[in-house]
Amino acid sequence: MHRLISVIVPVYNCEKYIRRLVESILNQSYGNFELILVNDGSKDNTLAILKDFKDRRVQIISKENSGVSDTRNVGFNKSKGELICFLDADDYIDQGFFQEIIEIFDRYPELDLLNFGFYSDVEDLQLQQLSSDKIAYKDVLYSSHNEIKEDFVNLWDSAMLYNPCNKVYLSSIIRENNLKYPSFNYGEDVQFNRDYLMHVKEFYNSSKAFYHYIREREGAVTNTYNPKFFDIRKKEFTEFNAYFELWEIEKEKYYEFSCRRYIERILGCIENVYCSSMSFKKRYKEIHSIIHNNITREALKYAEPKSLKTKILLVPIKLKLTLMTMLMGKTFHFVKTKFPGMFNRLKNKR
Repeated sequence: MHRLISVIVPVYNCEKYIRRLVESILNQSYGNFELILVNDGSKDNTLAILKDFKDRRVQIISKENSGVSDTRNVGFNKSKGELICFLDADDYIDQGFFQEIIEIFDRYPELDLLNFGFYSDVEDLQLQQLSSDKIAYKDVLYSSHNEIKEDFVNLWDSAMLYNPCNKVYLSSIIRENNLKYPSFNYGEDVQFNRDYLMHVKEFYNSSKAFYHYIREREGAVTNTYNPKFFDIRKKEFTEFNAYFELWEIEKEKYYEFSCRRYIERILGCIENVYCSSMSFKKRYKEIHSIIHNNITREALKYAEPKSLKTKILLVPIKLKLTLMTMLMGKTFHFVKTKFPGMFNRLKNKR
């Protein structure tokens, strides 16, 4: 059976990268796919580049800017395929990806979800090369909701379930359950995947990786201060705990992971403070608030960092040493800005 794969790509101001992604899709050996490129009000040369591709499988939709969530929903509503892939415009895929998808679905025709590993890449513009870390989990078929439940925490802990771009969804599940990307544009991927997973019974995880997720670009790091960053992390912590409870997973099986995930992400909140031009006094106050917060103190009791590096980084936070924590945050920001490849590797191995 020649299943149709619908590839949905939200596109916004990515003239430097979109050609690479589109070519990596059009060059796939398996050709029964439709590529839906949804131009989300780009202001650069993106749309002109999209129109260069003269291929019957390419469909271009232009709309006013409304963010990645709405743009993915628009693309899905136009799709006709049984299998759905959501890819990002500034990433790319390796040859053989679509063929591997079809072979796995032929082998396991009752799958509700197919998941792959992925590459976490950083572009080094000076050296004209990528530094790349493969992030993957074992080859495993889960044949029931209960089998997924038994390994559910490990799947989240191995970073397999956050990103939509390493997944293949069934159109029927999305349509029948009226699933949509939520209206917010931060953490929308996680929310969509959590909603989808509630309807999954048979699920295959492949240790192979084809997708290249570009996390940071040398010389083009996003240094935007988000004043709501810490509030977002607290909300995520509460939501993840409630989600595991919804799956009827015992607290002792998920809580350490949930606490560790939160603690690792507040390190990012501390670094984020240095993405602003705020005064020393205001930085001190914000970081002091982060490390003294009740959720932070609770999570520190149960989190068990996997690496010695993270254990060392948490020392000033555990001891409530605000000045030392500020110095650590400033160092994070320097490394992220000047050496994003190194920062990415450290982040992946925390």
